[in-house]
Amino acid sequence: MLQVEKTVESPKTTIAMQTLLLCSDVQFLGTTRNVLSQLQVTPKVVGSCDDALSLIEEHRFDLIVVDWREIDNLSDFLCTVRRSKLNHECVLVAIVRDLLDLRQAFAAGVHFLIHKPPSAVQIERCLRAAYGATVARRRKQHREPVNLPATAITRTQPSLDVMVANVSESGAGIRLRANRFTEDPQLSVGEEIDLCFSLPESGEPVRATGRVVWTSAERAGIQFSSIPASERLPFESWLTACVERSLTELSERLQAACA
Repeated sequence: MLQVEKTVESPKTTIAMQTLLLCSDVQFLGTTRNVLSQLQVTPKVVGSCDDALSLIEEHRFDLIVVDWREIDNLSDFLCTVRRSKLNHECVLVAIVRDLLDLRQAFAAGVHFLIHKPPSAVQIERCLRAAYGATVARRRKQHREPVNLPATAITRTQPSLDVMVANVSESGAGIRLRANRFTEDPQLSVGEEIDLCFSLPESGEPVRATGRVVWTSAERAGIQFSSIPASERLPFESWLTACVERSLTELSERLQAACA
């Protein structure tokens, strides 16, 4: 039996990654379960396309792993997944055997490939990459509520005091505050803006350039266009931690409600 070799250090924290495996290969399933257990993931395993499609219509999955030879009509299966309200953005992994399988999988829009016969190292690397893609997707969708003092600069207003009310990978919601330089601060949609704030706890600075995409009374929405490379990594790491924390809290609330 294949033994999983540790090639990548396990993450210190993990998010709940809902996973569906459509495969009947016992050896592959055993190795894959070992890898997923390191990520604290317990997959749903099915042996037929019909069973997989039933679950896809009823449950949300972050990751779907499919043995290409278990599916009679590849295009119909992928179309069903992409039309699904719950799973149209899931990460897809295909288990392929030859060049024809590989070409069909890529043409169908699969994100990652596992070649048969797979090694434990190959499975681990692929699933960890898929896990990373899941975290990145959730981070992009996540908007973290905060209450952070910040400074902003526009072409017409060189010093604005604002509070960052929420922040995501792509932008932030801010509240405008009067100061001794600007008694009645106003922003216009389309206006370019530089926003500077510090991350909670670590105090790491984030200097984002962007533009105003909406305004309402004393509030405004900013869409980021750039963040310095040296500041983007700690910013994204902080957002990832926020995603993991929010999912853990949600899971705990659900468990309490079902107790």
